[in-house]
Amino acid sequence: MVTIQTKRVQFPGLAVMVMLSLLLFVAGCQTSGRYPIPTETDQDLLAKTRLPDYVPGEYFVYDDGTSVLVTSVSDGMVTWKHHNGVTSNGYPNFIIPDLTWSSANRSSVGRTAARPDLLWPPTAGKREQFVFSQTITHKDGRTTEQIDRNWTCTVEGTTRVAVPAGEFNAIVMACSRFSTTSGSWQATRRFYYAPEVGHYVIREDRHRRRANTRRELVAHGFNSTVLPQRDQAKLNQTLQSALSKNRDGRASFWRSKSGDISAMLVPVTSYTGSGNQSCREYRSVYSVRGRIREHGRDVCRQTDGSWQRVD
Repeated sequence: MVTIQTKRVQFPGLAVMVMLSLLLFVAGCQTSGRYPIPTETDQDLLAKTRLPDYVPGEYFVYDDGTSVLVTSVSDGMVTWKHHNGVTSNGYPNFIIPDLTWSSANRSSVGRTAARPDLLWPPTAGKREQFVFSQTITHKDGRTTEQIDRNWTCTVEGTTRVAVPAGEFNAIVMACSRFSTTSGSWQATRRFYYAPEVGHYVIREDRHRRRANTRRELVAHGFNSTVLPQRDQAKLNQTLQSALSKNRDGRASFWRSKSGDISAMLVPVTSYTGSGNQSCREYRSVYSVRGRIREHGRDVCRQTDGSWQRVD
């Protein structure tokens, strides 16, 4: 089960921009996060968009109760952990179904000749097709299922969307699947991909025989427990030091060994908790290859001097 909790901490607008600027200077990259972004033409947005480059620890939460966490990236493949305990593995190209997945009761292996970068880089009107074959095995020993589908995917264009997580410029990609025997339409899945988030912020599913569904991004963040042990230790050391020594509003900075991830850690409020404990509210702002991930949490000081999260 993926349990993800986020808490937003509100800062005065100017303070936010100053701190983000400092973080991006340390990270050596540029991004706009969830803050106002320049108006872009369709051509500008499409021209600068590349295939998603996920980093372990990134997660995405949607308003239908679903969430996914990147647990590893290796040899051009991404492994995800889902809210319901399912694990899956596939290309960073989300328009191609997962090549493998496993739940408590079933598992699946998929096969396709589709290029991993199918439809990328996106250009308006671009259209490609592929066949996806899937073998589903029931873990109770029942007969396996074989499913074959024809897919047609198209870049429909760009748009501006508002979801619970914010407002974003998005590239719209639609993939329709058809029966391999009759050729009849079965379903269409439409993605609204936001380059500044690095993932889709809306997914719409329209079915021939089932109810239609839609999910919108509620939160996107970074889970540091997926980091290598050395990075985790250094990050925790920086955080503990910031909580012990920094006054409210003063930031400390951390950067991963790879340089892909940096963080700004800022205590924002100090208060007395239950049992007369010293407690603090702090904000962590991560830059993950230029993508901003924010969290706000409360911690209290323990008898050994360490700061631990308040649930």
